[in-house]
Amino acid sequence: MRRSKHNINFLPNDFQEYILRKINEENIYFRLSPPRKSKLGDYKFNTLKQTNSISINIDLNEIEFIVTFIHELAHKVCYDIYNGKAASHGIEWKSIFVKLLREAKEELNLSEDWLSFFQGHINSPRASASGFVEITEGKRVSHLVPKDKFVLETGRKFQMIKKRRTRYLCVDLSNGKLYAVSGNVQVEQII
Repeated sequence: MRRSKHNINFLPNDFQEYILRKINEENIYFRLSPPRKSKLGDYKFNTLKQTNSISINIDLNEIEFIVTFIHELAHKVCYDIYNGKAASHGIEWKSIFVKLLREAKEELNLSEDWLSFFQGHINSPRASASGFVEITEGKRVSHLVPKDKFVLETGRKFQMIKKRRTRYLCVDLSNGKLYAVSGNVQVEQII
């Protein structure tokens, strides 16, 4: 089925119903985003308009999509409870994320693989979906180890130095400058 930025009908019916119900219950402006290399989804609170919005990358597979939606929904609920004063992926957010995942796990029709993916996030809530399944075909920066050299689709060449909290410290091989690179960035080639 061809995906459109205007609907979520590429998802299983129970996923669609869950998302639409949560959007209505939580009064969220929801949109599908073109693929982003730096993130899978995003939650924002607009202080001027007093509105909540969630965007999810349109290119995610079904299970990544629903878990990313729940991840962003947890940010919204956390923001409501703690008035924006809780750490972005801190203990408060993790607790809410796990609670929402458990509730959704009971409600959604999940295959064994999908159930395992949910359980992985329940057992170890993370800031990113990477680490439990491959985001799309191919390697990502998060799959590399220190000293690996790689080429991004832009043609720029880097060498992995070390993992930081959520990003990877890499050196640009052409100019020697250090960059913090998202683990979700797809690697075109390993050299």
